[in-house]
Amino acid sequence: MLVDKNNLPVLTQYSEDGFVDCVFKIDGLKSDREYYYFNILASHEEERVGVAVKLVKQVEPGFDGDMNLIKKHVYPYGVSFRSLGAISDRLISVIAKLYEIGDVGLRMIPEETFTAIALHQQDTDLACHTVKLKLFGRDQEPFNEDDYYESFFNVDLANGFVWWNEKDPDYRSPLIRGLRAA
Repeated sequence: MLVDKNNLPVLTQYSEDGFVDCVFKIDGLKSDREYYYFNILASHEEERVGVAVKLVKQVEPGFDGDMNLIKKHVYPYGVSFRSLGAISDRLISVIAKLYEIGDVGLRMIPEETFTAIALHQQDTDLACHTVKLKLFGRDQEPFNEDDYYESFFNVDLANGFVWWNEKDPDYRSPLIRGLRAA
């Protein structure tokens, strides 16, 4: 992983398949009975970028042994991203650039909430193990297929990193539309 002089991951990460996979360092981890709260930070062209994250604390396996979805383990408000101001605005612009959408100078909305499902079958503890989540954006009613998007959000609290990975290039524009202020 490429890091800057402040030991923040540099957002120029691509998978072998050409997907944009962003690595972030966790900063300021706190929790209460129900949620973890932290910022995810990275660097792009020597500037800090990031967002505040609220993550449901108890994440149960999303699938049974036969890979059937366990509906009671779907978390409609499992993850939210909150703007940190200018560094979040820069993040949205950087992601648009990495996605080759071309929008620059974007502002992030105050908060975007995602439905989350854990992609594992066994019990796990977020405090000790990496948990792979699938995030669903703009999936609430009234549902608009053009606004809907998905991504992967892999959380490693123990080592202090998050991977926010692209699921499909078709979700690039809806994701940017969902996170940018009008």
